[in-house]
Amino acid sequence: MSTVHIHIGQCGNQLSIPLWQQFLKCEEDCKNALFTSLDGKHRSIHIDSESKVLSSIPKSFKMRDSNIIVGKRGRGTNFALGYHGLQSQGDDHLLQDSIEAIRKEAERSDMYNGAILYSSLSGGTGSGLGARITESLRDYYPCSQIVSCVVAPCASGESPLQNFNALLALYHLQMYSDAILLLNNDFYLSLLNRKHEDRTNNSEQVSFKNVNEIMASSLCGVFLPTNSLSVNKGVTKSTGQEPWELVRSTAPIPSSKFIILVQHSSAKLSWEGITSKLLHTFPRYNLSGFSNSCLAATAIGRGDMDNTFAISMQTSLEKKMRKVVNFVDWNPYPLDYWSAKCNYIGPKNNSQLTLAANSSAVVDYLERVQFQSQLKLESGAYVHWYHRYGVSQEMFLESAESLQAIIDSYTELTKS
Repeated sequence: MSTVHIHIGQCGNQLSIPLWQQFLKCEEDCKNALFTSLDGKHRSIHIDSESKVLSSIPKSFKMRDSNIIVGKRGRGTNFALGYHGLQSQGDDHLLQDSIEAIRKEAERSDMYNGAILYSSLSGGTGSGLGARITESLRDYYPCSQIVSCVVAPCASGESPLQNFNALLALYHLQMYSDAILLLNNDFYLSLLNRKHEDRTNNSEQVSFKNVNEIMASSLCGVFLPTNSLSVNKGVTKSTGQEPWELVRSTAPIPSSKFIILVQHSSAKLSWEGITSKLLHTFPRYNLSGFSNSCLAATAIGRGDMDNTFAISMQTSLEKKMRKVVNFVDWNPYPLDYWSAKCNYIGPKNNSQLTLAANSSAVVDYLERVQFQSQLKLESGAYVHWYHRYGVSQEMFLESAESLQAIIDSYTELTKS
């Protein structure tokens, strides 16, 4: 069974570099074509409105030329330009070329399962074209699943339009995706800065390259094959169901489908120690100081060579996770867990734990987008830039209502 990976915009394609390095490392070590087609080409599509980032992808990557879709000019950090394109400039081929490349890649698969999309919520190409491709995929493949991995910009601001872009993109992703993995720049920068401060004699500064690497590691934690979800037929072979099992176990409610990822690895600590370190970084409280609640979660242990992860979960780790993660009372089975003997992420001999949680922790970011967007809408700031390229006032209002509905859903579902 096969999954097509779709990288959109500057952020999505920068993230593709460390992500595919890990994918290929896993595929080489386990001697199984999990992420490439029979001819050895990557099962991925790379799309951007400019060529700069795409030209920096390593030459060792074996991508099809037809799966690299490049436009003639950028999208001005504007959702409307990304979504509707630049027809008057003769640069309206991105959507059509992208869908055609996805169709051909899906037809090369033995059985097309669905697509995983990677993009930013702040950029014009990532937010606008990413939303349009998601919508088109749902139209062309209504029975296949879609997981959107979206990077949330820093609160300090990368662009004055970032909250409008996020508002409009989230409206479409909520409508057409089966799950949304929210990768918050601020959260990962905080983790990296904390590690940086703990090191001595370290003059290097934390960069967005480091952020992309830790995000890619977290995504590999949930997307790489596991032994738990494998079928034994003489030789253990993954069915490639990890992304879709994640949707089933962690985001089964359509109104609340946001997932956050927390991860920790160590070559020295036991599963107990790794879990304690991971839970120390979990967003336990919201900005108001109240406890976040979790609808469901999946824990994935990698490097489980002695088959102790499941036993540890049953005897002590599940109880520890329940206390910190704060699962809702109405879900009798809120925690699923998988294991893999080998860990292909990071240094050898590391054991790694990844926790994918459908937590109300996402509400802090959603409320920030809502508040900042509302201020700009009321003052009329920058709105004309969107009207000029086809986004109406009605779409703004519908997007705001959709975001409020998501916030209300989490509030209702996590009531004690």
